Amino acid sequence: MLSPVSCSGTLEEIYDINRIILWIKELDIKKIALQFPDELLNDAPDVALKIELASNIEVHILGDTTYGSCCADVHAATYIGAEALVHFGSACLTRHEKFPVLYIFEKVNVEAKPFLEELTATLSDQDNFIIASDLRYYHSAEKIVAEMLKLKQNVLYLEPNLLPLQLSPDHLTVSGRICQKLLPHDIPIENFIVIYIGEEGLTLTNLMFTLNQCTFYTYNPNSCSLKKECLNVNQQLRRRYFLTEKAKDAQLVGILVATLGVADHLKIIEHIKFLAKSAGKRCYTFVVGKLNPNKLANFPEIDVFVAVACPENSLLNNEEFYRPVITPYEFEIAVNSSRTWTGDYITDFRQILPDAAGYVPLTALSQDQEADVSLVSGQMRHVALEGLDDDFSASFDQISHRTPNLSVLPVGSDFLKQRGWSGLEPHIGETPVRIAQSGRRGLAAGYSGEGENDTTEENVLEKFGEP
Repeated sequence: MLSPVSCSGTLEEIYDINRIILWIKELDIKKIALQFPDELLNDAPDVALKIELASNIEVHILGDTTYGSCCADVHAATYIGAEALVHFGSACLTRHEKFPVLYIFEKVNVEAKPFLEELTATLSDQDNFIIASDLRYYHSAEKIVAEMLKLKQNVLYLEPNLLPLQLSPDHLTVSGRICQKLLPHDIPIENFIVIYIGEEGLTLTNLMFTLNQCTFYTYNPNSCSLKKECLNVNQQLRRRYFLTEKAKDAQLVGILVATLGVADHLKIIEHIKFLAKSAGKRCYTFVVGKLNPNKLANFPEIDVFVAVACPENSLLNNEEFYRPVITPYEFEIAVNSSRTWTGDYITDFRQILPDAAGYVPLTALSQDQEADVSLVSGQMRHVALEGLDDDFSASFDQISHRTPNLSVLPVGSDFLKQRGWSGLEPHIGETPVRIAQSGRRGLAAGYSGEGENDTTEENVLEKFGEP
């Protein structure tokens, strides 16, 4: 995180204020928003004041973000009328639609010499390397890669995609980072060793899921040590595949909108609705802000949730949630028979949209009424239902069970019938009409008239009942 402990220098140097002022002049704007994570809010007033005095524009501070602090809160910035946003601290680097965002990272120095010495002592010079880093070590990672190239080592660099660049699908793109050089055609991806400069966190997990064929090492800049990561990615992928099987059995799907600023989030919501309808599933959309188990437990009718979030917030720990929470990619595997489970993994939902590199069209085969066997329950199920449209009946009471092992489609009204309390009942025409009467006055601690000459036996029994 940005802090004087890890970044030495003045406030202008730590927060790169001169760069921000130049950026403001280039945009020629009159109002800007500064987004700080919670741990940096102490410095926010001083930074905002310096920018306001130097650029003579209106500056607003964004603190508690609507979703994750790694996401640029474009929605909040637009709400206050800001024309641009400066994001400080760790970021997921997701692209935003037609809104200027400037990312300011921490600049923590990592010496190249200890890194190269540890690399030589642990691994061979003939190995193929992919270098990635936490954003706080971004500037040092560039220098380390340059030193490795001088030593004639075969190295690729996953650098932050800040422009963002629109490169061909042949370029390696993962977790907001992109490799400018093409992968060699004669070297498969599994022959590369990924060296991650930084500590364990969401970024490392995202990289390990996406590049699951590679061996991972992490370099700790504090101890100057290189460690092989022991996370069993294959075991984690098998757990994720189990969730896709749960999604195949699901009939009620909840779409969780966990971002409002990432580009194409509306397109992926419509894409999920289309896939759900093609598979004969009902879906509902929820906008609940930051996701937590308590919020989602209020919707027990939903069989599975699909989280539309940035790549770094997509892989949630499902052990904490009442219902499975999966990614759009996992949901498409569940309902699109053309997309099969290959072990490859996509956390950026934009890669599975039409015209994207990872798009797989829905074929006619997946829309047929073909029987399938659930690997979770062992029961028969239909992978699609024809004629399911928006004005379809809200109940399937007239459907008869041909076999006891055939699963049919329940809907929300069926679950409401099973609830002990399903809402207030108006009882229109069943209650007499009364003239409005004066109610109690005062506070709950003591209403007016309460306790005055009210000690008769009848009143005591009326209030407190039989002893």
